[in-house]
This record gives sequence, structure tokens and C-alpha cells, in this order.
Amino acid sequence: MKRSFLFLLAVTAVAACAKKEEQTLAIQTATVDRRTIVLDATASGAVEPINVVEVKSKSSGQITKMTVETGSEVRPGDLLVQVDTRDVQNQYDQSAADLNAADAKLQVSEAQRKRAEDLFKQRIITAQENEAAQLDYANSQAQVIRARTSLDLSKQRLEDATVRAPVAGTIIEKTVSLGQVITSATSAFGGGTTLLKMADLNEVRMRALFNETDIGAVQPGQQATVTVDAYPNRPFRGTVEKIEPQAVVQQSVTLFPVLINLSNREGLLKTGMNGEASVLVERRENVLAVSNDAVRTTREAPMLAGSLGLNQDSVSAQIQAQMASAGSAGRPDAGEGGLNISEPPREMRRIMRGEVDLPPQRDTSAGRRGQGGTAATPKPQGEFPMGARTRSGVVFVKVGDATFEPRVIRLGLGNFDYTEVVSGLEEGDQVALLGAAAIQVARDSSNARFRSMTGGGMPGMQKQPSTTSGSSAPASGRGATPPAKQ
Repeated sequence: MKRSFLFLLAVTAVAACAKKEEQTLAIQTATVDRRTIVLDATASGAVEPINVVEVKSKSSGQITKMTVETGSEVRPGDLLVQVDTRDVQNQYDQSAADLNAADAKLQVSEAQRKRAEDLFKQRIITAQENEAAQLDYANSQAQVIRARTSLDLSKQRLEDATVRAPVAGTIIEKTVSLGQVITSATSAFGGGTTLLKMADLNEVRMRALFNETDIGAVQPGQQATVTVDAYPNRPFRGTVEKIEPQAVVQQSVTLFPVLINLSNREGLLKTGMNGEASVLVERRENVLAVSNDAVRTTREAPMLAGSLGLNQDSVSAQIQAQMASAGSAGRPDAGEGGLNISEPPREMRRIMRGEVDLPPQRDTSAGRRGQGGTAATPKPQGEFPMGARTRSGVVFVKVGDATFEPRVIRLGLGNFDYTEVVSGLEEGDQVALLGAAAIQVARDSSNARFRSMTGGGMPGMQKQPSTTSGSSAPASGRGATPPAKQ
């Protein structure tokens, strides 16, 4: 008796709590009006230079002079690094002397060749002696060419010891210091020593990693807005240059790098700055819009009817009738593109559950930033572009002082806050905001599952089994005889 009494008290307490939770919520409303809806895709990224130039020296030796530091701005031809020139200067002097000797030898050989030709004509010397003089002259010519080439190479090595800026830009990294011995970039294994890194920072770009759900809406040439942490109130305008084809996977999330070019004439953007990029996907001006908090799917709407004081079965019937009426207007036997009301009930039930949408349109989404359209230009109400993607939804329109009715509408472009209304609503309509009601329904559903798991009572008071293996249990715990041990 005592246990039964406690069980009844627990059931009474749960029922009282449930009754308290089912109290009607205060439903707020919002007015359907015209707005500008902007659909954009956002991602985080970092600023980087467009073209980085690694400066190396073709000459080996010790650095004897450095005229720049990190952040220095240089013009083409400005001195950057001077390498010790003693070795290359000696090589140049030796090559110059070799060229002078070769020129003198060529003059002598030329005189001997002419003299040999005259003597051979007078039959004083033999043909073999004349040919030897001709060969010596040809060798002297070749020696002059070799000496001139060696002198030119020595001159290049001497010039290479003086490293000058190849382009205009800013020094962004310096990897050597005064007095350090470096290796040549042309003769040493591994490409030689990198002296400096420089880039033109008048034009920079942001490498932003966009989620794969948004990358389909991003195209080269689109306008973008970049905001960096250093200047949160200063947006920078840019253009999407390209989308890299290779994805980057971070913490099991697939991302695609998008390069956005930015003008940096004022020099505010620095390499490595972190920020956020927003790419404008689509913009609609002066379109009829409804708050996203008022829109529910055809499957969710009947479950929220109780919060508005409506009957769930009645709301389901109204939604079904509206969808059948809207669909039948477009079938070949009742107009193009709709749903025949004579279709089997199973298909209609699939529509009510949200598994399929009204043909020929499909229920689609356009990424994290909203659902809907891909039209290139804004269209006024009633002129939604042919082929644009739409979806269906349900709102509860206020028709009296405290009365609401469900209405099936078509939705177009949307973002986090508002969605374009293609049809089903008029400007000035009052719609119910169902965010709080949806939360309450979810809470009630969770409580119901909890009560079903506990057998309708409090935790730890599950219903005891009535029978045991091989014998019957007594009606109460008092006087129960334990089964005999086997």
C-alpha cells in the first residue's frame, strides 16, 4: 500500500509539471515588408603578397656591405648587398692580360702569314712551311676569342658581386647579415644562399579557406569585402582572382583556398594579417521578405499548432489542401508544372512529411549563409526569374485579434535573418514568430521520451515484473517467499 501511494504521488507530480509546461506561450508577431536581401559567403584567411622575389647572389664570398633592412622600400637597380670582390677582381685582371697577350700573338701571326705567302709565291719556302704559317694564324685567332670570352665571364662575376634590386618593392625578410660568407646560386649545390625576400605590397591578396558547401557559389570576378583584425571598422574592397583546385582538410573539414586581390596603396595591410573575407553571391533590392523565425517546414508546422491554440489535425488538413491547390494549378491537365490532386495519397503524405516538394521546383539550400536563388538581377514581387530555385514553407498569419491560420508560401533568396517571399504573402501581413514555440515543443518531446523511458513514473520506480521463471510472484512484497534454491 505504501509503495502504491508513493507511485500515485509521483504520477500526480509529473502530470502537474506537464500541465504547467503546456501553458500557452506569448506569441510575438512580425510584419511582412520589403527589404534588401544580401547573400554572401564568408571565410577566414590571411594576407599575403602576390609575388615574392627571392634575391640571391651569383657570386660566392663574404658580405662586405648591406644597405637595406626589413621593411625598406627599394627601386629597380638599388644596391642591396655587396660581396667581397677581391677574387673576382683578380680573375678579371688576369683575363684582361690574357686578352692583351692573345691580341699581340694574333698580330705577329698575321705578319708571319703574309710573309710566308710572299715567299711561297717566289718559291723560296715550301708549301708545308706556308701551311704552318696559316695554321699558326688560325690558332692565334681562336686564342683571342677564348681570351675575350674569359674576360666577359670575369666581368660578369665582378658585377654579380654587387647585388641590386631586380624590381621595385619592399624587403619582407632578410636571412643574412654583414660579414656572413655566402655561396653562389649558380655553382653551389642546393641553389645557393638566399639573401633577401622582397615583394610589391601595393597589391596584396588574401588566401581565404571557404567551406565546400559555399565554394559552389564563389566565382572568379565576384566582388569581395575583407576585414582584418587590425582594422575592424575599415573594410577593404577586392575581387576574387581564382579558386585553387586542391582542397585543404583541417580537422576533418574540407576547405578550398580562394585568392582575393586587394589594393594596398595606403600600406595598411601587412603580410600575415588575419581577417575575414565576405564574397557577395547575390543581392536583391526591395523584395518582399519574411523573418526566418516565422518560417517552418510542412512537417514542423502541425507540431507547433498547439502553441497557437490551434488543432494539429486541422492545421495538417489546411496545409495539405493548400499544397494540393497550389500544385494542381501547374499540371498538364490543370496548368503546367503542378501536382494533380488525383495522385495517390502516399505521394501527398510524402509531401506533408517534407520528403518531396511541389514539382517542378526542388527544396535546395545555398550554403551556410542562406537558401535560394541564383538569379543575376533583382526581380520585383511576382516576377521571380524563370529557373530560379525556390522552396516551400509554412507561416502562421494573424487573421484576428488572437487568431492565426497556416499558409503555405514559396521562398526564394535568403540569409541568416530574412528570406524572400515569392508568393503566398502580401506586404503588411502579420506572421507569428515561432522560435520560442519550437523550443518549447522540443522540450515537451524530450520530456515525453523521458517519461516513456521511466515507465510513466519517477526514476527508479519502474514497474516490477509480475512473474518469475517457473513460479508466480505475490501481489505485494509482504509475505513473499523466496524461491527455493536449486
